[in-house]
Amino acid sequence: MTDVKDRVAEAIGKAQTELEQALSDLDQLPAVDPSSLAYAAHALNNYLTVAGGTAELLLKALANHPDPKLRVLVEGVQQATVMMSQIVTGLMNNASIGSALRLLFTKVDLTVLVQKVCDFYQRKADHKRIRIIWRSRTEEPFVWADRVAVAAVLDNIFSNAVKYSPQGKEIFVTVRREPGFLICSVQDEGPGLSKEDQPKLFQKGARLSSVPTGGEAAMGYGLAVAKELMDLLGGAIWCESQLGQGACFSIRLPEYREKQSDLLPSGT
Repeated sequence: MTDVKDRVAEAIGKAQTELEQALSDLDQLPAVDPSSLAYAAHALNNYLTVAGGTAELLLKALANHPDPKLRVLVEGVQQATVMMSQIVTGLMNNASIGSALRLLFTKVDLTVLVQKVCDFYQRKADHKRIRIIWRSRTEEPFVWADRVAVAAVLDNIFSNAVKYSPQGKEIFVTVRREPGFLICSVQDEGPGLSKEDQPKLFQKGARLSSVPTGGEAAMGYGLAVAKELMDLLGGAIWCESQLGQGACFSIRLPEYREKQSDLLPSGT
């Protein structure tokens, strides 16, 4: 019984930590209007995935608990999460970020931001015994971008890397510089992508043949939202993959330069 209580307490503690992170991120989201609806819906979907996963963990921990009411309560939370996820999926299906989304361009330290995302997702990767290995190959870490938008894109890339990686594998993260840009790449050791799947990667609602290795949900909207955000940021996102050899997702962002405000991407 003590072990069960310890596991439940640990699950609640992790959920609380992730909820605090979610609330902090939501505070930074732009006001939800028709142009930012898909952006907000994608973020909410990620947080619902956390809630659903925590509920599933709690149900496993309570499998032999003598009070069946506890399982009924957690099952109610799980069902509510599923229903909310369906509603959020509908929002993502019928909304577009659009060029009217107001981005706040600032000097952003990409290496610091990537390090924070690595730390956050390592906690999730621990459940699959996955290790995230990261290094920076540049001494000029600053990009000209919207910090929250970049974080949302990184969140999607890291989420997919953990979601599709088998247990015990590694994820390799690098930040490097090329003339005028910084590039962040996330390489996993998952199943990779078929030639048929690759053209559909950034299409809204696309269903790919790869299956999450831990039973996680896959809605098919995250990469479409990430692509729209990268276009608005004046950057790019792409994937290099071969079936059976993992996938490497990369984003490219404009390097920060003095008087950068004169070089804003169009539509901001």
